[in-house]
Amino acid sequence: MLAAIRVQGGNGEGQVAMPELDEQQFDRWAELLEQRLGIAITPQRKTFLSSKLRMRMREQGLGDFDSYYNLVTSPQLGQMEWNRLLDLLTIHETRFNRHPASFRLLAEYYLPQLLQQSADVVKVKAWSVGCASGEEAYYLAMVLDRALADYHSKAYYGVLGSDVSLESLSQARRGRYTEQRLAGMDSETVNRYFEPCDEGYRVVDTLRQRVAFSQINVQSLEQAPLEKLDIIFCQNLLIYFAQEKRHEIVRVLTQFLKPGGVLILGVGEIIGRQPEGLETLKFEDTLAYRRIKD
Repeated sequence: MLAAIRVQGGNGEGQVAMPELDEQQFDRWAELLEQRLGIAITPQRKTFLSSKLRMRMREQGLGDFDSYYNLVTSPQLGQMEWNRLLDLLTIHETRFNRHPASFRLLAEYYLPQLLQQSADVVKVKAWSVGCASGEEAYYLAMVLDRALADYHSKAYYGVLGSDVSLESLSQARRGRYTEQRLAGMDSETVNRYFEPCDEGYRVVDTLRQRVAFSQINVQSLEQAPLEKLDIIFCQNLLIYFAQEKRHEIVRVLTQFLKPGGVLILGVGEIIGRQPEGLETLKFEDTLAYRRIKD
């Protein structure tokens, strides 16, 4: 999933004492994070936010939150420091085949229908929104590679993985994972799409060449320079946003879908009204929509 703000504590034992984050300072930082990431930071997350800010403040030799705020928002050095802080504030947890039912929907339902409707060359374009260190994007490519294997020169596919964290994207581009990160995949998949390396396993070049990674902030989705897509995966990201913001993100993602394309979300991430321009796909243990054809 896209790296997103996570709530967790930090008591700072063994570290130099620093001033507490007061209510006015918390509101100021929360406003900045909501403005730049679109995520509302509730007072319950104050301890988490304070501990992460202190971590970077110590590394920078700063002793108060206001001085660090001025650094993060400064025209000259602000963007570089913001990227470093962002890596502390974001979740990088993901794994291959994290939600098997969603990938089965593609392999057993959507892709067979798409291939049946295409008498000519098949080109499938997919997007993993909030890909973190790349596992979802690569697994999506594996599903497409298997589905299109029998079409040989008549079938092409490409996958884009996007995240807000530059550090996560750097890891994704390397395509290197420990043996523990491959847990849950069958041996045939591992043997087909990975090769041993000094860090554990590396995604084979033939698959890596089909996957590209780019920094995209969901707060600025409408500015993303993307073509129309067949598949959009956006799982375990929307839970970090208020309900109205979730619907707004889905509305923008819908605009990037081809008519008939599918949007796959995490189960329970959207409740309430039916997203405009989409129809629900009924497939066990999934939350998926198809863009209504013009």
